[in-house]
Amino acid sequence: MSASFDAVAPLAAAGLRFVPLLFLLWLAFFFGRTLRAGDMPLIERVARIGKPDLSPALCRYTRRLTALWCLYFVAAAMLTAAASLGFQQASLGVAAVSLVFFVGEYWVRLRLFPEEVFPDLVQQIRDTVRVWRPRRGA
Repeated sequence: MSASFDAVAPLAAAGLRFVPLLFLLWLAFFFGRTLRAGDMPLIERVARIGKPDLSPALCRYTRRLTALWCLYFVAAAMLTAAASLGFQQASLGVAAVSLVFFVGEYWVRLRLFPEEVFPDLVQQIRDTVRVWRPRRGA
């Protein structure tokens, strides 16, 4: 039994190196597929939970922001692949940059749309989770 584990362990460890890359590419697809003509961008869905009547300017902003997140995920996947980082380093790096991007975007949005009222960051996270994990039967 130990010999078979010893043979599989390096393969499993090598496979784990691709998890961050695959996850980032999946996120890019998940965001990007909502940018098709006639579809509501993912970030607009999140925004409409707290504010159902978005202005045209905010709709344009959410579409561009969804595209920007999509590009970020592709770039992060490419950098992760190029850097050949391990699972832990790649995951922590992407999580840290994503957090900075998320909080930074909130700050930028407040400055671009000073007349608008937005939910705070905690409520924004709750709204995002609602979009990502819709309730059954809803």
